Amino acid sequence: MHLCLAVTHSFCSPFSSLLQLQEFAHFDFAVWRKRYMQWIGQMKSRILDIFRGIDRDQDGRISQREFMDSVLSSRFPTNSLEMTAVANIFDINGDGFIDYYEFVSALHPSRDPLRRTADADRIQDEVNRQVAQCNCAKRFQVEQISANRYRFGESQQLRMVRILRSTLMVRVGGGWIALDEFLVKNDPCRVKGRTNLKINEKYLSTEFSPSAGKCSGSQSASKGLSPSRSNSSLSLYTSASAPNSPQTRKIKRTPLRHDLL
Repeated sequence: MHLCLAVTHSFCSPFSSLLQLQEFAHFDFAVWRKRYMQWIGQMKSRILDIFRGIDRDQDGRISQREFMDSVLSSRFPTNSLEMTAVANIFDINGDGFIDYYEFVSALHPSRDPLRRTADADRIQDEVNRQVAQCNCAKRFQVEQISANRYRFGESQQLRMVRILRSTLMVRVGGGWIALDEFLVKNDPCRVKGRTNLKINEKYLSTEFSPSAGKCSGSQSASKGLSPSRSNSSLSLYTSASAPNSPQTRKIKRTPLRHDLL
C-alpha cells in the first residue's frame, strides 16, 4: 500500500509541477491580489488581522518564508511558484522581510505610504513656491498641520489640500478650487492687486470711452427731451382747462344739441 502511494506520488509530483509551471506562465499579480482580497473579505477579516496572524512574535515584520507558508497552509487557492513571486513583490526594499506598510501597499497600491509621503512632499513644495511669490513685508501665513491639511492666513479653519489631475487643489465648501485661485481670493496682497487691475481695466481702458460718450449722449438727449415732454403736458393741460377754448365750447354744445333732438 505504501509502495503504491509512493509510486503514485512520484508520478504526480512532476505532473503537478508541470501544471504549476503552465499556470505560472500566465501569472498576473493584479489578478492574484484581487482574488486574495476577495478571499480576505469572504473570511470577514481585515488586512491587519491577516498580518498579525502571520507575525507571531509581533515585531512588525514577517519573513518571506513565513508569508509563503502561511498563505499556502490556508485555504486560499495558490501554489508555491506563485507565492515565491508574490513574496518578492511584497518585499519592496528587498531585505527578505515584509513589514506592515509593505504588506498594505502591495494589497492597496492607492494606500501606499511611500506614495502618500511623496505626494505630501510635492504638495508642501508647491505650497511654499506659490506662497513665496508674495513680496509683502508681512507674508501671507500658511501652516501645515498634517500631511494634507493646512491653515491659511489668520483663519483657524483647516483645509484639505491634495493633487487632483496634476493640479494642486484646496477644499472649499463642497468643492475644490486651484491653490493659485484660492490664494488670489484670500491673500490680502493678491486681492489688492487683483482689485486695482479690475479698476484699471474698467475705468482706464480705451473701450470705456466710446461707451461713456454714448451714455453721456443718451443722458443729454434724455435731458433735451424732458422739456418737450413737460411743455407738451403743460400745453395739453392748458388747452383742456382753458374756459374760452373753442374746442371746449364745441364739446359742450354737442351734448346740448343731442339732448334737444
